[in-house]
Amino acid sequence: MNTTAKLGGLGAVIALLLTEVPEQYAFYVALFIIACGALTALVPPPHAGSRWAVAYQVMTTIGLNIGWAENHFKPGQSGVRVPLADKPAARQAVQAAGIPVLNRRGAPEPAATD
Repeated sequence: MNTTAKLGGLGAVIALLLTEVPEQYAFYVALFIIACGALTALVPPPHAGSRWAVAYQVMTTIGLNIGWAENHFKPGQSGVRVPLADKPAARQAVQAAGIPVLNRRGAPEPAATD
């Protein structure tokens, strides 16, 4: 499923859920969503084994930090930022150091052979 379809479906679900909130509370629900999004931008994510990991993941989901969001919580993973032109060299350097490169689903990719 492509990203556009996922975001469209998510938007429809959020709109449907917000219609179920009584009108006098809609402002507070929207404020809660915005606050969760702001907090996930300000608070660094806990390490994967932390007792706060689940709470942080719930907060990022409520704050709509999902998919390609910069602060989307991925427990136990980090990202190394390099220019796109240097991506193959960075991948090779990381693999040469014995560190597995993970795919989108978090599973190790097979080592590249040149």
